[in-house]
Amino acid sequence: MRQTILIATSLLLALAPAVLAADNAPVLGKWASTTETPQGTFEVVYEFTEVDGELKGTWTNSRRNGDLTDVSWDGQTLKFGREASMGGQTFNLKFEAAVDGDSMTGKMIGPRREREFTATRSE
Repeated sequence: MRQTILIATSLLLALAPAVLAADNAPVLGKWASTTETPQGTFEVVYEFTEVDGELKGTWTNSRRNGDLTDVSWDGQTLKFGREASMGGQTFNLKFEAAVDGDSMTGKMIGPRREREFTATRSE
């Protein structure tokens, strides 16, 4: 009996991460994003993919592109980061967003302030 309980417990612990992990499907694909700033409207396309169960992402705008960092989705909030540069300085931006179907609404957190951003699934 004790051995059966140990086996059952071990099996549950082994499967727990898969059961508890959020389904990444709601965030996968390309998203066209806009952010309003005093310097104008910035448009960026984000693409989220799943590689071996891990959420990954890239970003592209008219001048640059790169990989996203720290991409996570808990079933309610999408979080990710990316490097940006302006005026010869490089800094990190963090993003937090709620996803509702084909719409994403959230905030971009920069070194000096937060700004709202929106995105729409483009593919």
